[in-house]
Amino acid sequence: MQLRKNRVAIGAMLFVALLVATIWAVRTRDDAGTDEAAELPSVEIDADTVTSLEITRPKGDGTEVVVLSKVDGEWRVSVPLEADADPNNVRSALNRLTEMTPKGVVATREENYARLEVDDAQAVKVVARSGEATLVQLRLGKYSNGVTMVRIGDRPEVFAVNGSVRFPFDRDLKTWRNRRVTDVKAQSVQEIAFESDNGSFRFSRQEGSWVPAAKQKPIKNFDSKRVEGLVSTAARLTASGFAPSEVSAARAGLNEPDATITLRVAASAEEARDGADPAPTTTEPEVIVIEIGQKTDKDTELYLRLNGGETIYVVSKYLADRLRPDAKAFVKSEEAPPPTPPMQGVPQGQQQPQLPPEVMRQLQEQIRQQQQQQQR
Repeated sequence: MQLRKNRVAIGAMLFVALLVATIWAVRTRDDAGTDEAAELPSVEIDADTVTSLEITRPKGDGTEVVVLSKVDGEWRVSVPLEADADPNNVRSALNRLTEMTPKGVVATREENYARLEVDDAQAVKVVARSGEATLVQLRLGKYSNGVTMVRIGDRPEVFAVNGSVRFPFDRDLKTWRNRRVTDVKAQSVQEIAFESDNGSFRFSRQEGSWVPAAKQKPIKNFDSKRVEGLVSTAARLTASGFAPSEVSAARAGLNEPDATITLRVAASAEEARDGADPAPTTTEPEVIVIEIGQKTDKDTELYLRLNGGETIYVVSKYLADRLRPDAKAFVKSEEAPPPTPPMQGVPQGQQQPQLPPEVMRQLQEQIRQQQQQQQR
């Protein structure tokens, strides 16, 4: 009787152990990251067919939604405002979509979503559309060991995708907007003028070099290369950001700007051919006016506007100061003094200590006194 009870107890224990082992094996296989858990989907997207990207990213306690739309072949921000999109950042995002290939399954259970950052609270959600048709829906999660965790559509699996897929989409509104203020070739700028409290300066390009314009007060030791450097800055100017929507031109100090930079840009031969008149007699130069206003809430930034437009940019104080030069900004830098010859006994190329003048005088005086004592 006792033996029978022991057999029953042993059998029950074996059953429980087998059950636990089975559950553990199933769960281990579920999270093992093998291709056996699910068939790997194929994500095939032609970038040219994509007409909109809807991107939702975590921001603070909520989310930020940005919609990029392709209008007449050009990408624009359409939500939450209307603005030109940064073509390089859009191209980077589209390239990631076309290159995305799942390589394996990482997990299939919802309880793992938060750990892999593909849950609704942490994932960057991307919806790519062609017209009204949805091409793909993605939830982009954690990047680790060279792969990104991704959920595709309504599928429960979390897939591993090579590379940093999340980064090109995890951008704020400012980064999606085109921050390029001016974009012309410096060589095409024929005249430039600076107006600010630091002075008024006008220069024109003659035979490849910059010279003071007519009626411009002469500048002693004038350096044409200094003008060329400022022209390059003004011709390809990039802002660090944008003014908030509640900041008006008056609030930004742009109705009466602190500084104005005017460029006259010669039309290229291609621009002339693309114009309405195939053979124009004369081509009027393009005039570009950059206005610098007041400081923002930060002392290190200022407001800026192009050609009186509605967009108010934000630029660094360093950049604004470069565009508000004084006369010294156009003067040749002083030539560096010739190098001091090496002291006797010190190998060429070895760094010599620089002694203060008073110490040098003391040493010289001590040497002189020693020489006098030896002569006695």
